[in-house]
Amino acid sequence: MLTITPTAVLDNNPGDELEVFAVIEGKKVYLPPEANYVMQDKRGIWYYSARKPRPKENDWTPNKTSIACRHEGGFVRALITPTKTPWLETCQRTVRMVCGAQGEPRRPADV
Repeated sequence: MLTITPTAVLDNNPGDELEVFAVIEGKKVYLPPEANYVMQDKRGIWYYSARKPRPKENDWTPNKTSIACRHEGGFVRALITPTKTPWLETCQRTVRMVCGAQGEPRRPADV
């Protein structure tokens, strides 16, 4: 049996000091710290990668990881949304914020 492990969390900060997220379809998707870019393929599946992806053979380079989240009912599924823009225009940087100690404001992380 194939088991999919979650690689992201929807709408709830997992509580890490470093927040790495992207806004997809109006929802915050919290990603692992190594995620620097997010992109959507032609089928509507979202991925993240550490390095800037390049188009290769009519898709993104194979060095990417699918974004899988726990949805309603507790099921883990790949994040799929309807394609609204051409897939080559969907690549974007993730947002990185540092959450300070209690009472300190959040600030952008140093890149």
